[in-house]
Amino acid sequence: MPIWLFITIAILLTTMILEIARLIPVLLRGLKLESDLDLPQASSSCQATGRLSIIVPAKDEETNIKASVESILASSYDNLEIILVDDRSHDETWRLMEHLQQSDHRVKSVQIEKLPAGWTGKTHAMYVGAGAASGDILLFTDADALFSKDLLVRAMSFFMSSQLDMLSLIPGFKQWGFLEKAIYPHLALGISFFYPITSVNDPLSDAAVSSGCFIMMSRKSYNEVGGWRSLKDRITEDIAMSRSVKALGLKLHVGRSDLVQTKPFDSLSELVRFWRRTFCGGLENSPIKVIRLWLNYAPLLIPFGLVVYFAAKMATNGNIALDESILFVMSIMTILTIEIPFGIFLKHYHGRWLYTLLSPLGVFTGFWIATWVLFTKMLDIGIEWRGSVYK
Repeated sequence: MPIWLFITIAILLTTMILEIARLIPVLLRGLKLESDLDLPQASSSCQATGRLSIIVPAKDEETNIKASVESILASSYDNLEIILVDDRSHDETWRLMEHLQQSDHRVKSVQIEKLPAGWTGKTHAMYVGAGAASGDILLFTDADALFSKDLLVRAMSFFMSSQLDMLSLIPGFKQWGFLEKAIYPHLALGISFFYPITSVNDPLSDAAVSSGCFIMMSRKSYNEVGGWRSLKDRITEDIAMSRSVKALGLKLHVGRSDLVQTKPFDSLSELVRFWRRTFCGGLENSPIKVIRLWLNYAPLLIPFGLVVYFAAKMATNGNIALDESILFVMSIMTILTIEIPFGIFLKHYHGRWLYTLLSPLGVFTGFWIATWVLFTKMLDIGIEWRGSVYK
């Protein structure tokens, strides 16, 4: 191996080892360890009792809407209403909404037949739902979200006692399958690198992110930021809302909670589409951030590739040169610095170390999506989401 190539690769691997080691605490916080929000139990003396309006936009959600609404109706929080908004569905979603409305007086259904120019579908549906709501507190959620019985009592109590303007909960999955364990966490790291939860919850930081699965806002704060009308063309409307809230100096809190859960991804393509959309909108269409995202993933492929190359060479020839042996050991050390924090996360949350062996799949998927986002930005071709193209 040429000496210049050996030195170049050795310097690259050393830099990666030192940088990843430095970032391990940040990575762990971003994945799980400090992002969990332990919503306190609401005591009778401080339990919130205000009117809560829950807005559920849905498009072609016939397989999810009934279970989602029933989980909300089973809540131990009494003073609530549910506004169901059918966003131009082509399946049985609207019929199911009408049935839910007839079966419980707390449910109101609204149907949208045409999307006004300049709006994204979900943003418009939430805007319509907020307009039909009567509560002082608004909660925007997804049609596939499932609530635990005491979620709303605990969330409302925390919201009011902490004097928040916006509370967003990042959901767990109803079931953690292969995609959720092996690939999803690596992509979650991609966004948490730019917006660590500790920074998001710091009022002195401009970092902002949220999950559209659970966005609770006071009516006053919602109106102050201009509602969804001010964000009508945003493809990641949840992140855009959190930015608007912090830009006005309002109080935002974000955390992860299994008290709200969402369905697992049906396929790899669905997971990829979700994260393409999240990265495109979440990085504020910034070329610098898009390039940084790509650089976060691309170098991680190098040690995996080197290990495969040297292992194959040893299997073929029986041995490798001294300089190649050094790079082989350094590559393994680099992989370990990647695997260890991920393994700690899995042990803490899922109890399985085995999925750490599948990290190359998560890294490669992140690299592929980051490359797609980079070329999308360079060529200005936009992203397709639910039948519309956004740039």
